[in-house]
Amino acid sequence: MKKVSVIVPCYNAAEYLDKCITHLLNQTIGMENIEIILVNDASTDGGDTWGLITEYEQKFPDTILAISLEQNLRQGGARNVGVSYATGEYFIFCDADDWLLEETLEHCYCAAEEYNADVVEFLGQNVRDRDIPVSLEKGGNSRLIELDTEEKRKKFLLLVNEEFSYGSQTKLYRLSLIRENNIVFAEHLIFEEPSFVVPVRLYEKRHYFLDERLYVWYLSQNSTVRSDWGEHKWDNPKVWMFLISSLQERGFMQIYNEELEFLFLVWGMGLSIRMIVQKGYVLMKEELQFLVNMILQIFPNIRENKYILNNNGQKGWYQLLVTLLNIEITDESIKVVNQVLRDFV
Repeated sequence: MKKVSVIVPCYNAAEYLDKCITHLLNQTIGMENIEIILVNDASTDGGDTWGLITEYEQKFPDTILAISLEQNLRQGGARNVGVSYATGEYFIFCDADDWLLEETLEHCYCAAEEYNADVVEFLGQNVRDRDIPVSLEKGGNSRLIELDTEEKRKKFLLLVNEEFSYGSQTKLYRLSLIRENNIVFAEHLIFEEPSFVVPVRLYEKRHYFLDERLYVWYLSQNSTVRSDWGEHKWDNPKVWMFLISSLQERGFMQIYNEELEFLFLVWGMGLSIRMIVQKGYVLMKEELQFLVNMILQIFPNIRENKYILNNNGQKGWYQLLVTLLNIEITDESIKVVNQVLRDFV
């Protein structure tokens, strides 16, 4: 068994893939201990991406596995396929235009083994120039979080900051945890990562934070956040609908109802509105009505959520979101809403 599988979704990635793969092949953990799963997500670049992937597979047949999808599943779907092929004890995701520092897999694997961690989470750093060398940065705040009570898990479920994120890349996962609990990403959607990471937080028992910047994000103008979303404008709330439906089936809603209610308001509805306004879109009357109906149908008592009522740090923003649940949505009120949102975000 390999120690670590690395899953790389690839869509029209021929321009970037060399750097990503080179850093994976040079991992200090040793090529013999890793497998690299390159998933061609129905690229439309005339075979350039698939040709490069198969070329690497032919050069390194014991390390690299090439998979080609006939239908584009977006990154979440491509990652799901990659996980289904993984054979490593642990696995990690890396986007094709990003890369891992060469120490990443060794440091994460050693931490996972030393602390018997289900997940090892670490930090990343952003670059705009792919040619500038990036060095390892370490901090002194590494620590183990044991999720052995409901109260600890509730607090951890809500914990979002630079160290603990809902992003899927800056984490090493125990493969058996994901397989045994059938944790998957929402497919065909962007902003899909919470659909995977939130269930992981509900199942894992030992989470280790490794205070090292081991992942490098390349800030490409073609990335999901910076490109035109088109038909994916409202994918974020759809991802949260997928997530909540999954958690209902798993029996988590009764135990963590208030926490998930809060997350849905802030990250499902609130983040969607923030991103739409920051993108320069105008929030339409029908769109706001859709969001309000959706959230009240799932969480009819959300206005009394204790986390919203008691959180002073973000109270203004949370109060605004609750206000949006209460107002009569008309042609006139939506104009006021858009003005307030532009001033707020």
